[in-house]
Amino acid sequence: MNPNKYDYILKCIIVGDGGVGKTALSVRYTEGKFRDDYKMTIGVDFSTKILNVDDNSVKFQIWDTGGQEQFSYVRPMYYNGSSGGFIVFDKTNRQSFYNIGKWFKEVYDHAGQIPLILVGNKIDLPDQQISKQEAKSLADKYNTLYFETSAKSGESVETVFDTLVRMVIDPRYVDKLNKAGVQYEKTQIHSQVSYKKYDDAANKANAYFQAGNKGETLKYLQEALFWAKQAKFEDGLHWCENQIVYISNLMNVAAPVEIGTVVLTCTTCNKFFKVKNEGDYLCPKCSSTLVRVSSSSIKV
Repeated sequence: MNPNKYDYILKCIIVGDGGVGKTALSVRYTEGKFRDDYKMTIGVDFSTKILNVDDNSVKFQIWDTGGQEQFSYVRPMYYNGSSGGFIVFDKTNRQSFYNIGKWFKEVYDHAGQIPLILVGNKIDLPDQQISKQEAKSLADKYNTLYFETSAKSGESVETVFDTLVRMVIDPRYVDKLNKAGVQYEKTQIHSQVSYKKYDDAANKANAYFQAGNKGETLKYLQEALFWAKQAKFEDGLHWCENQIVYISNLMNVAAPVEIGTVVLTCTTCNKFFKVKNEGDYLCPKCSSTLVRVSSSSIKV
């Protein structure tokens, strides 16, 4: 492949204690899915994603390193040439938070003062042991940004990776965010609130679907779609769009009860229905194909 095809070729490293979700974050970002079958990374995993950032073509190489102590001798060789990286901890594991200083030192010792982002992962789980303010204070100590993510749901994963790319391309990017100050914080809060509203609406849609209420299901799917767009949650957006099409199709074939002049009957239930337009319809009760009777007025 011709390297001149890209405006930037960036190497990113993901470091942190074993089991904090480094591989899960990488897979979620590059493949758009979550793996719940945890397997320890042996040495290093490598993945690539092609991006377009502000009209720049970027080849983003992600190096996911094993966090266990037995890999400490091999990790540094993969840090060489890195453009930036993530220090990841598990929000349900305080020890992984205590070890953050060790990871910053290891990266800086072997890769220099590259841009790093502190990431608190697994915010979808109960028993959170590290507050957002505590983690943000530590990020401020290292003069970097702090994000909270869920590799399982995808929350903020796209945002954190895209932010690192922009930090590498534009060294003044963090300063610009800091100058924005309150507005940047409001943007983060808005994204989290929007995701929560998306999650609530999606759960309600699932509940109504299980109860057989397609109308309410569609209503809450449309609400979830709105909040997924507000949160810039791509996985949720695609899920809502697919479910809306599916439920709409179900409603179109199962509810031929609009008032009109075309009269149909179900020979199984011996019921009559009026509809506006010609077409193939199913009985809403037994799903048998309705048969046209006449265009005369029959009370239904």
